Amino acid sequence: MSRRLVGFGEEWKSETITLGDLMQALEHRGYGLLLILFALPNLIPNPIPGVSAIFGIPLAILSVQIVLQQPRPWLPSWLGRRGIKREAYQRVIGRAAPTLTKVERILKPRLPSMLEPLTMSLIAGLCLVLSLLLVLPIPLTGMVLAIPIVLFGLALVQRDGLCALIAALLGNAAMIFAVGAGWAAIKGVAAAVPG
Repeated sequence: MSRRLVGFGEEWKSETITLGDLMQALEHRGYGLLLILFALPNLIPNPIPGVSAIFGIPLAILSVQIVLQQPRPWLPSWLGRRGIKREAYQRVIGRAAPTLTKVERILKPRLPSMLEPLTMSLIAGLCLVLSLLLVLPIPLTGMVLAIPIVLFGLALVQRDGLCALIAALLGNAAMIFAVGAGWAAIKGVAAAVPG
């Protein structure tokens, strides 16, 4: 999987890679790879400015489609035209690939009950909430929110139910953390406003 992501960036000829390009190139590989790809930029220190908002929306749309058990992923055309520079994509994937490779060695098909349609819909519903929180400008939460989404994507790709279970547990903790951080930020702004 990590080799596929690296190879895509190396083979792409244009200066910009749009979300539509990624969808078209990776669509047949399913939801898991797309969730990983759109969540990964949030795991890299010093990310591209605004990356959470750019990738949070397609993550939310993909999560809704998994909840509804749609057979193929899809993005609206206006969103498909959004993109990033090829160099930025290569930088993000280049930094993430070594870690992904190590994680891939651990994963294997197990706990199939966690990947039944109903369970997947429930976890995807959690990913939807995490994706929407990613779009919000809550400080210091991007990486925390993205980790469970990446794990769920890995679980789908490798058919690893244990990984899906871990993603669900971490996702709930991440949601609580982000809501708490957001509430603290709101209180801090309110306290700083005179009157």
